[in-house]
Amino acid sequence: MRSDVFIEQLVKREFTQRERTKRTYIIGIAIAVLVFLWQICMDSASASFAEGNDNMGYAFTLLYIIIVGIVIYIAVKKIKELNREYEYIYVNGSLEIDVIKNRSKRKKVYEGMVSEFELMAHIDDKEHLAMYDKLPAVDYSSGEILGNTYVFVASYKGKRKRFVIEPKEDILMAMRRELTPRRLYLKKKITEEKTNA
Repeated sequence: MRSDVFIEQLVKREFTQRERTKRTYIIGIAIAVLVFLWQICMDSASASFAEGNDNMGYAFTLLYIIIVGIVIYIAVKKIKELNREYEYIYVNGSLEIDVIKNRSKRKKVYEGMVSEFELMAHIDDKEHLAMYDKLPAVDYSSGEILGNTYVFVASYKGKRKRFVIEPKEDILMAMRRELTPRRLYLKKKITEEKTNA
């Protein structure tokens, strides 16, 4: 009788050039919005003070201060959401992937049976992955190409995609039991180590 298998793994997403660009973009938009609204609010406030309508002038000034707080809050929240971790949960042939934003907000991004993967191979294995190049890809790895960075091809919610993951050896070996050799191409080093063990 087959024993239950339960393996969890947390993978931290490293800040890539894309994330750095997004962060710069968010900061740039926030500054542009604040400068634009500063011009409108302060011009209106100055005009109100000049007309002797101090209450209206103070109202525009207060409005701008409130807007500054809101814009900064939104910008900081968006930047923090760039801090991501992926949790892989492998249970008896089923793989679930959750994205955790800023260590608080969790969302399931994949769930399926490993036995239903069309193919899984190391990301550098161009020989077996070439025919899938035109499929859309989603990256649930650290963002770096490592010895355990793999791509699997599967359908999720009716869409066929390439999924980039970074499973530790325990998960890889568990997957090996679910996939035939013609659908799982482990990196040569791992295969040799297991053969010699």
